[in-house]
Amino acid sequence: MVKRALLLVAALTPLLTTSVTQAQATPEAQLLVRLNAVRAQGVSCPGSGRRPVAGALQASAPHAQAARLQAGYMGSSGRITHSGQNGSTPRIRAASTGVSATSVTEIVYMGTGLNTEAAMRWWLSSPVHCYWMTERRYTHAGASVVRGSRGTAYVIVLSSQPR
Repeated sequence: MVKRALLLVAALTPLLTTSVTQAQATPEAQLLVRLNAVRAQGVSCPGSGRRPVAGALQASAPHAQAARLQAGYMGSSGRITHSGQNGSTPRIRAASTGVSATSVTEIVYMGTGLNTEAAMRWWLSSPVHCYWMTERRYTHAGASVVRGSRGTAYVIVLSSQPR
């Protein structure tokens, strides 16, 4: 009986540890984990149909820094936009943080409170956002969630393999 109980504890420990780790993960990490799960299983996007399975995105500090620039701007301005402070673009912001890639894109969402799943559901229901999130050529990503005076901004910057 004791042996069976120990086997049960040994079997459940990784599951409990994973759940606790995920619960304690930052909102940014939660977004990237969820995005990689979507990419691994494939998804049907509105307007473009079934998207193929795509490889996992490698988390990148420069990408996260570029995402943080835009999330900070959106959180303080209350604007949901890809144009940043002084008219910067996603490509310019990414380059300013050291991202050197042929393809760069950014997805944005603004909400109230802190709810990464709401951002992910919105992106997946948007034809253009869902498409770019699952684009195979993107291999690197960084996310930022900023709670500003005008709302909570969620930004993910994705890019192809760095040059």
